[in-house]
Amino acid sequence: MGRLTFVFNQDKLNKAKKSENDMLSPMRKYAKEYGIIETSTGVFEMEGNDAFALLGGFVADITDEDHTYVTFLDKWELDVGGIVDDCIEDTLDWYKEEGIAV
Repeated sequence: MGRLTFVFNQDKLNKAKKSENDMLSPMRKYAKEYGIIETSTGVFEMEGNDAFALLGGFVADITDEDHTYVTFLDKWELDVGGIVDDCIEDTLDWYKEEGIAV
């Protein structure tokens, strides 16, 4: 079982005049395409061997497309089989290595 959890910072969203639904829209579209289920708001789950690749693939895609995406999150975790990755920390580390300022 794989789970990707998004918890947005409401103050930052409000200041940027964005909504949680705006921010989840790309994931919802991606989920529909790959058979990933949104079990509650901002929690996406998938069974099977492809869970890590597909859920993690969204993280890689969105952070490459929109460098500011990560700045709106308070929590962003990928849990596959009980192994939890902090996607915020991983993304910020990658940005630092690549010299990307956010």
